[in-house]
Amino acid sequence: MSTPAASIRRARSLASRLARPLVAAVVLVWGISTALVAWYVDTQIQHNFDTELVESAHRQLYPALLDVATPTPEPAQAQAVRILGEVPGSDYTEPLSLQLRNAQGRLLLRSRAAPEEAFATPLQEGFYDTAQHRIYTLEEPESGVWLQLADPLDERTEARWRTASGLIAVLLLMLPLLLWLIRAIARRELRSLHWLQTQIQARSSDHLQPMPLEGLPRELQQVAHDVNQLLQRLHHALDVERALAANAAHELRTPLASVRLRLHTALDQARDAGSNQIALEQIQPILQALHTLSHRTERLLQLSRAEAAHPLLHHSVDLVQLGTTLAQEFWHNPQAHKRLDWDPPDQPVPVRGDIDTLAIALRNLIDNALTYSSGPVELAVQTQPPALIVRDHGPGIPSAALIDVQQRHVRADASRLGYGLGLSIVGSIAQQHGVQLVLTSPVPGGSDGLQAMLVFPDLPTV
Repeated sequence: MSTPAASIRRARSLASRLARPLVAAVVLVWGISTALVAWYVDTQIQHNFDTELVESAHRQLYPALLDVATPTPEPAQAQAVRILGEVPGSDYTEPLSLQLRNAQGRLLLRSRAAPEEAFATPLQEGFYDTAQHRIYTLEEPESGVWLQLADPLDERTEARWRTASGLIAVLLLMLPLLLWLIRAIARRELRSLHWLQTQIQARSSDHLQPMPLEGLPRELQQVAHDVNQLLQRLHHALDVERALAANAAHELRTPLASVRLRLHTALDQARDAGSNQIALEQIQPILQALHTLSHRTERLLQLSRAEAAHPLLHHSVDLVQLGTTLAQEFWHNPQAHKRLDWDPPDQPVPVRGDIDTLAIALRNLIDNALTYSSGPVELAVQTQPPALIVRDHGPGIPSAALIDVQQRHVRADASRLGYGLGLSIVGSIAQQHGVQLVLTSPVPGGSDGLQAMLVFPDLPTV
């Protein structure tokens, strides 16, 4: 089954989809236009040939009549038909297909290029076509003779094909340039669509600002406007969800702490009074359940803070000082004091970030390491590149599950209590800071355990 990404790669671009039908349409229109132009040009060529044929007939009529009226020597008179231009004193030299006929149709005179037999055309003024010629017939009323001037059709056919070949050659030569121009124009005009796609891809749960509409075509402005309305509805829904989680967790934290305090007081008083051991054992699970509920409530508050829509204020944060503060906080717990090792470097390691949310991320990493392992937990700071490192020596996580455990409500060990929010909170905070969360299991140089690193970008040198 193909993935959406593979389907997108196989799909043709919108520029190609536009260019191909546009080129096909332009070629079709251009072909029709070429045919119409060729027809029009051919009509004009035929008209020019006909005009020249008529003018030549009128121009040659009287020289032919004069040639017929001129007496010839006896040998020449014996000829049945006189040849135009062979009469002594004649200066006629044009090789025309000309015939001069009397009223009965008998051939009186012809040019050397004309056939010896009379043209098989009726004696009436106008044009007449044969298989090889287009013939124009002209009458001289006073003498009652007819002049027929023939124009070979081969010349007209050759002129027609020269015109059509020239137009087709121009079409074939310009077609690649036309294809390139249409694709280039389509891609240029679709840049606004690519910009809109980039803007939509940049939107996420912590970046739902509306997209600017200025400079977009009218159709894309409507699309962007509808997307902005959708982003606004998503922003409102996420705000409602986060506010509900934060308010619920905040409202639960105080009564839970009060109930825990009252139960601790009652448990101490019962012990002092020597109460029944069974009753004391029944109170202990209640305290444990309240502790778990308080822990989950705190995680919900942290998740709401980590996924808050408002931008964080980034200041210079010393990772060494942050690690020291968190280590001292965990050392107040006797069990963590025995297991958490912190050996800070001698020099500060400054980065840019929000100290409160970074403290939430580091607190979750340490708490996860203490929860899912029973051995020592190491907290360290790397100077180059700047990084916070939390390393435990527990059972570790399979390589295939290192990505899954960063999702919400996914736990590395299903037998342990928890909501599976710790690494999800760390991932959200890392994304907000442009920090890389790197999980490695087993730890480098070991056979078990898990190492979590928050790798920060280097501060620019001044």
